[in-house]
Formats: sequence, structure tokens, C-alpha cells
Amino acid sequence: MKKILILMIGAILILSGCSHPENNNKTLLVATILENNGSYLVVEPIKGSVELNSADKIKVSIGNNTVLESKDKKISVEDIEIGHKVEILYDGTIAESYPAQINKCYSVQILDYNVFTTEDENFLVKTYINKLEFKEKEEISMYSTIEYIGEKDSITIWSGEPYFHYEIYDGKEYFSEGMTQDILKQTVLNKGEIYTIPFSKSGGYSEEDPKADFWKQYYSEKELKLPKGKYFFTAYTDFSLNKEQVENIMLKIEFEVNVN
Repeated sequence: MKKILILMIGAILILSGCSHPENNNKTLLVATILENNGSYLVVEPIKGSVELNSADKIKVSIGNNTVLESKDKKISVEDIEIGHKVEILYDGTIAESYPAQINKCYSVQILDYNVFTTEDENFLVKTYINKLEFKEKEEISMYSTIEYIGEKDSITIWSGEPYFHYEIYDGKEYFSEGMTQDILKQTVLNKGEIYTIPFSKSGGYSEEDPKADFWKQYYSEKELKLPKGKYFFTAYTDFSLNKEQVENIMLKIEFEVNVN
């Protein structure tokens, strides 16, 4: 029996720059608003995003056909404020300049996330999810952050890959599991820096599984969309503070999501 394992690693990367199959070449960027000029926005891509590798500031043109939304309601450009975190849907092209430029923007949506938190004396962990009630096949947006809050200037952690996991369980099946590559990785977390970890699917299925076609399609899509049901979400760290990995540091966040 052949078992197919999928490990989609997103450690210290934010979910942005991901193309939606139904949108052809349209690309999604998650960013923070730095400036609102009315006819354009200046944004900073989220840390770890593909766009941030090439530009720390991007000028986004707002045209007459650009859809502006917050909580699925239409808004005006004046409602977008400095500091807002937004999802920008654009044509995938960024012109080289400074700031870099997105000239064709389809939509801008202000993100309003639920936040769950856990911490110990060294680490503060937060998980963000856009809603807790979804419609079937509606896209779920989720990511987490970890911050070192201890007494030193930095701390070294030892782990497999990745050092942070997401699990999604409906009481019968896992839609994401905490799979780890069996390697020893050293990571330095600097005090005062917030590290972002996007959700990415991790799991496996058997070719003999009656639902093999479903799982194949599910794991082929970057977007998280779930069938109807009640789901138990878990986000947790999985690392040690020494190379020997004698004591595991597991900070865990748990919450429920309903899909109707």
C-alpha cells in the first residue's frame, strides 16, 4: 500500500503572493498600509513574503474599478488607514522602481482577525484567523507569530523542520497534521522581532483510501477550504533550547471553527 505524504513548509514565511486558480494570473499580497494618498496606497509586504524580498515599499494604484472592502462590506478609500493590514489582489506584475509599483489592483480588503494567545517566560505566540464561522468552500486565512520575550538579546532554538505546526481535526479525520522533516535545524530568534508563520497544509493519504481523489485535490490547493463540519484547530511550537533536545518547548493554542 502506497502512502502519499505532503509536507508544505512555511516556516518564517507569510502566506502571500499565492495565485488563485480561479483567478488565472491574479495574485494575493498581504501587506501593511504605510500611506494613503487617495489615488494610491503605499504598503509594506508582510515579513517573509515573496514581494518583500524585492521591495520593502510598494505603491498600489487605486482605480475606479478597484473593489475596496472590510468585513465583506464596500468601503471608500478614505476608510483605509495607516497601520491597517490588508489583502491586495493584483495582476501579479510589480514594476521596478522605488517604491515598486502595482499598477493593476483588483481589490483591497482590510483584514480583521480573531487572535488567540499563549506564552511562557521566553516566548509569546499568537494565532490569527479571519473568522470562526465559514461557509462551505470559503477560504480560511490563518497565520501565527512568535516573539522572543526573555531576558537575553536573542535565543537559539533547535528543531526539525518546521518548528511550528498546525493541526485541523474534525473528530474523524485530519485535514492538517504536525508532520516534521527529521533534520536538526538551528534557528536564532532576536528579542524585539516578531516572526510570522503562515498556515500550510501538512498530511498524507493512501492511494487505496476511498477519498483519495478528494485528498489529492485538497492537498494540491494552497488555499484552505473545508467541507461542512465542526473542526478543532491546534497551533503549537515544537522545538528545544538545546542541541540534545532533552526538553521540548510546546506552546499550544486551540480553538474551534464551524463550516456551514
